[in-house]
Amino acid sequence: MSEDTPRLVVDSSIAVKWFLSENESHVSDAWELLEAHLIGLTVLCTPPHLRLEVLNTMCSRRFPEAEILKAADALEGFRLEWHSVDGALARSAAELAARHNLTLYDAAFAALALTLDAELVTADRRVASCGACRARLLGG
Repeated sequence: MSEDTPRLVVDSSIAVKWFLSENESHVSDAWELLEAHLIGLTVLCTPPHLRLEVLNTMCSRRFPEAEILKAADALEGFRLEWHSVDGALARSAAELAARHNLTLYDAAFAALALTLDAELVTADRRVASCGACRARLLGG
């Protein structure tokens, strides 16, 4: 991938669609994002708590342990660009959470988008419309 390959920040509402299709909308759109990343047309970026949020969703929906572990391995195989949450990003996320009435976890995705000057792609209508960063609602 070259330096001018567009970067997008994806949140857990997108990544969960890669593993769960029942009762989920815009699954094919989420897969198109991942496929564009895997062939090098875009770079998908995210903070590391995406892993836990996706796996927690699967746990809460009572997926078998083997499927949850398979998803954990798949997330690593997708070669996402993982960005650690350092002090500056945590501070930015806290500011955005307070200003835009977001959870700190959701605000971390927006803070990363601002840091990278990238668009956040989300399936969460509230996050997409809160104004914390440039955001696109999946399928919207």
